[in-house]
Amino acid sequence: MSQSDVTKLSIRAATEFLGMFIFIFLSLGGVQSALKTHAAELSINPTLAFIEISMCFGFGLATAIFFSYRISGGALNPAVNFGLFVAGAMDAATALAYTVAQLAGATAACWIVSLIFNNNDFKGANQLFAGVTIAQGFFLEVILTFGLVITVLFLAVEKSKITFYAPMMIGVYVFVAHLLAIPYTNTSINPARSFGASIVTGIWKDHWIFWVAPLVGGALAGLVHRLYKFVEYEDLNPGQDAAEKLV
Repeated sequence: MSQSDVTKLSIRAATEFLGMFIFIFLSLGGVQSALKTHAAELSINPTLAFIEISMCFGFGLATAIFFSYRISGGALNPAVNFGLFVAGAMDAATALAYTVAQLAGATAACWIVSLIFNNNDFKGANQLFAGVTIAQGFFLEVILTFGLVITVLFLAVEKSKITFYAPMMIGVYVFVAHLLAIPYTNTSINPARSFGASIVTGIWKDHWIFWVAPLVGGALAGLVHRLYKFVEYEDLNPGQDAAEKLV
């Protein structure tokens, strides 16, 4: 790798750090705000708080991707890095550099959130809640991460006339994933998000799930993408991106 390549990779990785910081600050800052605003209702009806938190994660991620997409690609997730690597869309050096940057960005954001919002009483670490088994949490995170990474691959990595929708639609997916999984695992689908929150809170129980499951989900998405490329999926339903109606 030439000095120029190293410089470019460093700039892209720094952008991943900044994008991750923006995403996690908005998302987990939203967690603190929602839990404080709805503290009296949480034990009775936490639905509104869950909706607010899910919106912060979805729109926070969309915003961060809109910022970083043209510079680094806006991966903002080690599971996405790994999925793109398995799919052949990202090289190992980039995946490693991005992962380090994302872990640092998420950790920095969680620390700043803990200082600003609740004087070190930080909420939002991923964990298995009461009644949730390891198998349930694991497969929930695998499936949700698979859906996220396959969306990234076909909407953002594969270029088409709808690629410009990618940041918002990825955010919508993350919004829905959080609505689904907050009561079970607090919704990870992103090892860097989990790592930063655990660093700040000291909650590490079952933390391995929030690495292994998302990476498995990302890898499966990468393999499925390779399969579709192998069968030349573009020819299965031709004309979807045609400028004119096919006769």
